[in-house]
Parts: sequence; structure tokens; C-alpha cells
Amino acid sequence: MQPLSEVLNFAADAPALPKEFSGEVFEVSRAITCPEKAKQVYEKLEPILKGYRADHDIAIACGLLLEKQRSEKGMRGIWSDLCNLYPDDLTSLRMLMRWYRREQNVAAGIELIAQMFPECWHSLTQANKAIPALAELKAWDEIDEIMSCLLVLHSDDRPIRMMYIKLLKEQSRFIEAAKLAANVHGQDSMGKASQELLGSVSRHARTLSKNNLANSNDGIAKIIAKADAPRALTKCENVVFFTGQLGTGGAERQMTRMACAFQTRHDAGQPLGLAPKVWVKHATASSGADFYRPLLNETGVETRVLSEMPEVPVAALEGLSDDVKELLELLAPDVLRHTCQLYSMFREDQTDVAYLWQDGGIVQSAIAAVLAGVPRIVTSFRGLPPNLRPNLFRDELPVLYAALAQLPHVTFTANSQKAATAYEEWLSLDAGAVIVVPNATPAVLPDGDDTDHAYWSEVLDASEGCTKTVLGVFRFDQNKRPIDWIKAAARSIAQRDDTRFVMLGGGALHGECAALIEELGLSNRIFLAGIRSNVGFYMHRADLLVHLAEMEGLPNVLIEAQLAGTPVLATPAGGTHEVVFDGVTGHILSTATTLPEAELDETLERLLADEDELAKLGAAAMTQSGDRFSVETILGRTIELFNTPRLDTE
Repeated sequence: MQPLSEVLNFAADAPALPKEFSGEVFEVSRAITCPEKAKQVYEKLEPILKGYRADHDIAIACGLLLEKQRSEKGMRGIWSDLCNLYPDDLTSLRMLMRWYRREQNVAAGIELIAQMFPECWHSLTQANKAIPALAELKAWDEIDEIMSCLLVLHSDDRPIRMMYIKLLKEQSRFIEAAKLAANVHGQDSMGKASQELLGSVSRHARTLSKNNLANSNDGIAKIIAKADAPRALTKCENVVFFTGQLGTGGAERQMTRMACAFQTRHDAGQPLGLAPKVWVKHATASSGADFYRPLLNETGVETRVLSEMPEVPVAALEGLSDDVKELLELLAPDVLRHTCQLYSMFREDQTDVAYLWQDGGIVQSAIAAVLAGVPRIVTSFRGLPPNLRPNLFRDELPVLYAALAQLPHVTFTANSQKAATAYEEWLSLDAGAVIVVPNATPAVLPDGDDTDHAYWSEVLDASEGCTKTVLGVFRFDQNKRPIDWIKAAARSIAQRDDTRFVMLGGGALHGECAALIEELGLSNRIFLAGIRSNVGFYMHRADLLVHLAEMEGLPNVLIEAQLAGTPVLATPAGGTHEVVFDGVTGHILSTATTLPEAELDETLERLLADEDELAKLGAAAMTQSGDRFSVETILGRTIELFNTPRLDTE
């Protein structure tokens, strides 16, 4: 990615942009959420950057537009450049620190802030820049140290005190925030938002003291302990699936597949049929979070989206004591909002089973399900637990899971044994406490539509002379390593001239992958097919599927490939060993943490050179997969879970 400092025009004689134009562009850049729209606007702005004298608003707007294209490579450098160009700009500084945190390099970010603002412990001017930047890093200890000096040296400065109170509230440190709030002068003359901030931290501090709680997360256990006993389960009829959104991820695909399978069997009067409901936090079209919504609608699955519904205030919740309502208000704002909505919805629906998917969805819904007396609550963990994936960790999760583990009507499940064991170890649960329910995978058919056949003809024409096809099917993000996939393909192409490489999928790194293929001059050997509905069409035409993920749950694409009779070469991420029989249905590399390039290249070359071995692996893959992952098998196991409470808790 070309640095903005090389695109911006600093010539003194370059014409200046009208200020109203650059200000309008800046506001547009802040409002855009769709990656494709961000890319279109940026491409239109780039010539303006070169033709006019550098403008602060336009430069920051372009940084935001690049950020919203969801490209990961080079973004920290972009924001570093902008910080150097505009050292007083707080947006670029905060975004730079956000990238340090995303890259799990918080220490380097803290060190940079210390170098940039050495006097922030006593200078309000420097503190007003350093503290928001440190907050992006979640460097709370460093902020506390700075504030311990500032509050003494500038005891009468209300803005810095209010900033600290807001940050303490963000950490749910209500007792400390309330002590500071009590000493804020001139509260009667403050604006409504500021008065509400001070009132809320004082109120929450009283709730903590009243319940003898050290912090707000401890209130979760208290809420669940105060919940009434669940209703008796008389029949498994009203089943609700809940997750965060309906994007293109594997968990969303699996949840949609199961909901649709249940609904189809219900409508046909077949065994295992029921009419589930699907509720999600949001399904925003501009961000692709509605991808599976049309399929749910076509199948007749009732779908509700919380972001499209009115919020429900705590005071309006019926059937809860004032003590529980006070404790609910300690929850993080997003958890509180969805808990209130879902509590009312579960009660109105008289839900029999709440099937809660993924950690993010569980933290938003489990408290509501418990309080609403839902008779059966089943969680579905997807992939490794958040203690092993820090970017997904929330402080509420260990407290919530520990409390849920004590309830006999709550059952934990995971889609692989590796994930189940990892959750058990994290939560100090007995072996077997997390039940394994693999992904349901229907038959992988070779059928394609006209667009698939037309595209495949183009691929064959472009790669005339190639007799073998290596396929990759994944989301284009850092975890799936699409850049490494392309580089491995390029190394293989340098050794042999009979193989083409085809990649299916989309994502943040798609543009970068396209640029790399063009740079390598391999557009006639490596093909980007984009997102395709008929994945089986391509799997049945492939000789080998290569999957290089660093982390996985139960990799569904490996199941699908084997059902199609396509052997796989994969890293041992997540539950790969539970899907692929090494040496029998495919080959598993030695490690997923770092990509073993030499081993990958040697194994790929050996397989491509041995057509008999590929055929033998493919035949075994199709035979071995069979009923293990069939939709009927998984639906049957799921119905059993819905109807059977856990018996290991007294």
C-alpha cells in the first residue's frame, strides 16, 4: 500500500482545496461503513490528493477510507505517517494506537506515547492527547499513574476529572469514579450528559456496595443466583437460535443450515422437524451482516433483528425485582441493551429452548434466557476459547460461564473435541462437560449454475495445458493466510507447469491478493473466483484442497471437500485432526502456529506428482466422511440435547 505521504502534494504552488469541500469529505468518510463504498470514494479522491495542496481534513478522510476497506497490511504505517504529518491530530493518533493493540504490541504503543508526551503527567495540553491514546491501548495502569499526578496538580480542572470518570466507568470501576464525581464542582451548571454520567457512576457504586461486590462483572453471578427456577419443559416446540449477525462466517453458515433443515422437515411433516426462530443482534446490509438472511426468509424461518427493534429500558422489565434491575444496570451498555430486549422477547415467546451461538452471542443473551425462565439453554462454542484468542476476550465471559455451569438446565457444546477440551481447561470443568456436536454437512453436489460454468470455461481457457487443479476455499483474512497460499502456489508453479490454483471467497485481503497475483504475473495460473454459492461445483473439479489456517473450530470446508472426494492438505488448526485422517484422506502439516513452508512445498509437490495417491486419498475421503457429519445425524443429536437436561449438577 502506497504511503499517503507519497500521495499527498506538498508543493507550495499547488492550488488549495476549498475548505467546505474537504470538510464535507471528512464527514462522509466518518459515516461510510461499507468496504466497497469506501474503496470507490477513495479511488475518486486519490487524483484530488495529487492535484491539490495537502489538506488535513482530506488526508485524515483518506486514512479513514483506507481503514474502512478492511485492509490490514500497512495500516499502522498509514496512521504513523499521518501522525508525523499532522502531530496535533487526535484521530490519527488514536487510530495508530488502535493498530498497536490489534497487533498485540501494546508495550510499543505505550513507549511511543511516552516519547511523544513526556510531560503528560503535569501538562494538561499533553495529557489531553496522551490519555485518549492510552485508552485506545487499554493501558489503564499508565492512565492511573498519570491521573494520580494531574488530579493533585490540577485539582480545579473539571474537564480532565470528567475524562477520567468516563474512563473509569468504561472499566466498570464505579466506586472510584463515584469518589471523583463527588468532588466535581459546579455540577448544577453542567450539561445533561455530564450530569447523567456523574449520577450513573454514583448510583452504580451504591449498588456495588449494597451487594458487597468488588466489581460489576461479579454482579453477573449475583443476577443468575437471584433468578427464579426455569419453567418446566413440557415440549420442545418454541426453539430460538441466537447469534450476533448473519454474515458469511462458518458459524453463521452452520447455524443457518441447521435452522433451515429443521424448518424444511417441519413443513414436510418429517421426523426431526421443528419451526425454529432465528434472532440476531444486527443484519446490516452495508457490512455484509445480512448474507444468510435471504435464505432464512426463503425457507420460512422467522427472523428478528434486535437493531431494528426499539430498545427496552430496565424500568420497563416486568417480573423482576428492583434488586435484579439494579444489578442489571451494572452490565456493559451493549450487554444491558440486548439483555433487556431479549428478556422481554423470551418471555413473550415462551421460549422452550434458547440455542445460543458463539461467545459474543452468548454474552448478549444468556442472562436474559436465565431470567426469563427458559427451560433449556444450550450454548454452541465455535473454535478455541477467548483466553486463547485475546481479540475476542471479554471480562464478562469467565464469570458468566462459571455461573451458567452451575445450572442443570444449561448445556455447553462445541463443534470439535479440541475446542471442547480447551473450554473445559479454561473454565476448570470436568472432562466431558462440554459436549461435542460436529458441523452438519449436506451432500456436496457437483452442480453449478450458468455463471459457474462460464467462469470455469474462462479458467480452463486461460490455463490451457494445466491438467490439475488445487483449490482454496476460505475467508480472505490474516487467520486463513491467503497471501501465504498464493506464495506457496507461486513456488509450486515455478517447479511444474501442469497445475492451476483457484481461490474461492472474499474478505479484507481480497484486493491485496489480487494485486499480488498481478505483480507475480500469474493471472493465468492463479484465479480469484470470489464468493460462490455452489462450492461443490469447484470441489468436484479439484484434485486437491489446500487449507492453511492458523486457528479453526471444526473446519467445515475440509468436511465438504472430503464429501466431494477431494483430498486435503491442511495445517492442524482446531479440529482438523477430527476431520482429516492423516495419510488416509489427506495430509496434515506439523504445525499451524507458524507456517512450515519447506514441509508445505515438499508435501504439495509429492501429492501433485502422484495421481494414484491423490485418487486413493480422495476415494477414502468420500467413504470415511459419510454419516459422521450428515445433516440427519447432527439434527438428531441436537434434538436430544434440547430435550435432555444435564444431570451432573446437584
